[in-house]
Amino acid sequence: MKTTSTSIPVGDIEVACTVVGDGTPLVVIHGAVGLGATYMRALDSWADEFQLVYYDQRGSGATPLGDPARVSFAGAIEDLDGLRAALGVDRVNLVGHSAGAILAALYAGTRPESTSSVVLLNPGPPLNPDLFQAFQQEMASRRTPEDNAARMAIEASPRFQQGDPEALERHQLNTFIPFFRDRATVDTVSLGFTEITAANVQAAPQRMIGSVGALDPMGTFARVQCPALVVHSELDPLPVEWAHALVDTIPGADYVLLEGASHFAHIEDAGRLANAVLPWLAKHAE
Repeated sequence: MKTTSTSIPVGDIEVACTVVGDGTPLVVIHGAVGLGATYMRALDSWADEFQLVYYDQRGSGATPLGDPARVSFAGAIEDLDGLRAALGVDRVNLVGHSAGAILAALYAGTRPESTSSVVLLNPGPPLNPDLFQAFQQEMASRRTPEDNAARMAIEASPRFQQGDPEALERHQLNTFIPFFRDRATVDTVSLGFTEITAANVQAAPQRMIGSVGALDPMGTFARVQCPALVVHSELDPLPVEWAHALVDTIPGADYVLLEGASHFAHIEDAGRLANAVLPWLAKHAE
C-alpha cells in the first residue's frame, strides 16, 4: 500500500501529513489537540477504496505549535482550509473522530462550498452543559481504584514532571481507559507522542474547548449543507443524546448506532465500523 509522509506549509507552520493509498481523498481529523494522527492509522484498511490523508493538527504529533493564539477551533478551521487548498482539493471529504468530529462539523458549517461530505465518528465532548456533566460522571464511574492509583504514580514520577513524551503518553492512555470496551486494548495503542506533543498536550485541549463557544457551534452545525453521517458507539461514555442532538441539528444527517462498540471503534471494532461507513462514503464522497 502506497504511503507517503510529508509536511505541507499552512500559514505559519508546516503541517505533518501521511497519505495512504490512492483514489478519492478522505482527510482524517484526529481528536484533541496534542494527540496527533497516529492512533487513527487503524483506518488504513480503508485505503483499499479511498486515499487517506492523515494530518497532525497545530501543536500535535509532528506539527509545531506556531502562533499560540491560533490554537482554537477558529484557528483549526483556517488550518484545515489551508491544508485543503494545498492538497489541490476544491471540495473535501472529512472523517473526524471525537473532538476531531466537532472540528469536521464546524468546518462543514463554515465552509459549505469547500466540503463534499463529513463523517463524525463518536463526536465529543458534548457541548451541552448537562450532557457534558453526564459524560464526566460516566467517565469517572468506569475507572477503578487501580486505574486512579496508576495515574497518580505516573504523575509522581520524575519523567512525567519533566515532560517526558513516553510518560505523558502513558498518562493520556490511562485517562482514555473508560473509552475502551476492553481495557487490555490500551496497552496496544500508540498515540505517537513527541516532544511537540509533550509541550502542548496539557494546555492546548482546554484552550480549544474554551474557544468553541465563540463560533455558535449548534448554529454552525445547522448550516452544514453536505451529506453528513453521525456514528455513535453503544458503549461510548459520551451520551447517546448528544449524537441525537447533532443528528437533529445537522440538516439531513444520517445516523448509525454501533451496538456493543466503543469510543475507539476504529481500533476495537474496525470491521463493523468499515461496514457501516464505507458504503455511505462510496455513495456520498466526491
